[in-house]
Amino acid sequence: MDWIRPFRLKNRFFTGLLHIALATIVVGACVTHFFGEQGEIHLRADKAETLNHQSKIINHKSAVTLFLWDFQVVYDEDGKTPVDFISELRLLDRSKSKIENQKSKIQIDEGIVRMNKPLKYHGFRFCQSDYDSDLQGVVLSYNYDPWGIGITYTGYALLLLAMIGFFFQKNTLFRALLQKQHTWWMVGLGIAAVVLAIVMTKVVTPKPPLQPVLQTPLLGIHVSVIMLAYTLFAVIMVNGLIGLYAAIVSRKAETNQKFEIINQKCTILSQILLYPALFCLTAGIFIGAVWANMSWGRYWGWDPKETWALITMLVYALLIHWPWLKNKLPITHNQSPIIYHILCIVAFLFVLFTYFGVNYFFSGLHSYA
Repeated sequence: MDWIRPFRLKNRFFTGLLHIALATIVVGACVTHFFGEQGEIHLRADKAETLNHQSKIINHKSAVTLFLWDFQVVYDEDGKTPVDFISELRLLDRSKSKIENQKSKIQIDEGIVRMNKPLKYHGFRFCQSDYDSDLQGVVLSYNYDPWGIGITYTGYALLLLAMIGFFFQKNTLFRALLQKQHTWWMVGLGIAAVVLAIVMTKVVTPKPPLQPVLQTPLLGIHVSVIMLAYTLFAVIMVNGLIGLYAAIVSRKAETNQKFEIINQKCTILSQILLYPALFCLTAGIFIGAVWANMSWGRYWGWDPKETWALITMLVYALLIHWPWLKNKLPITHNQSPIIYHILCIVAFLFVLFTYFGVNYFFSGLHSYA
């Protein structure tokens, strides 16, 4: 497949932006890890609590005192299923109260924390975590990370822009591969994959009554995008099985051109589908990260499902670079399609473990999934 050589090393704007976005996300995660602060605070209606934070980036000390003014559990129409938790707070910024004390003007602010709706206050973010059985106390998770979250979200935005722009980029390997397949056939396959993903989303989405953390439109978006990625990976796996059989047969019977054509078609189709499949998985992961940041105050917690989704993404990211990798490895021209089809099949095992295996072998925040 020497015809792909002109597309390997040429720089493309959105391809470069994609790698810059990933690097930005890593930088944001490092800033969060080394300079951010997170934890939990238990508030009771009859006692104030103070949070102190000394910034490691700039010379600034923050101190916020919190009072639990009121707490409510909101129930569904049946009166039994909780759909939201609401903590009404009174907050005092101690880092500025010294100046205001001189003027006898200490201002107490009001704020509300709800599920999937964190409270932002002077660099702190508070999220609803738990509550006491007597409804007179709550546990809030908090973080102080204005720099890391900002950098990470910038990376997410760049990543989304790069993934969308990639499909409109000219003179790429993806465009060259697409031209070698019948357009109507690819469109039909894409529609079928979307329909199947919607059906799978309906099946796997938790049924009511839902936990309060799941009461958000992001649930449907997150699950749908992930299911579309898994559906495309399944198609790639089946395509790999067909291609592997055709490659072995054509290698044993060199005069059999029919199986060689099938092998080439399967190879090209797998490479085409890898792009939207990997992009959907990546988008699903960072949509889940945004949701987690809204619900629990952190966008990444190394939950087993998160971790294995990341591993799966990295496996397919390696596979998408196969045209470059095979020229760096001691692989002959005849061995290349066979190894590639095997890798497509093996990679799907990571999808199966992420979707099924994690639920059986580990417990975590995604135990309901």
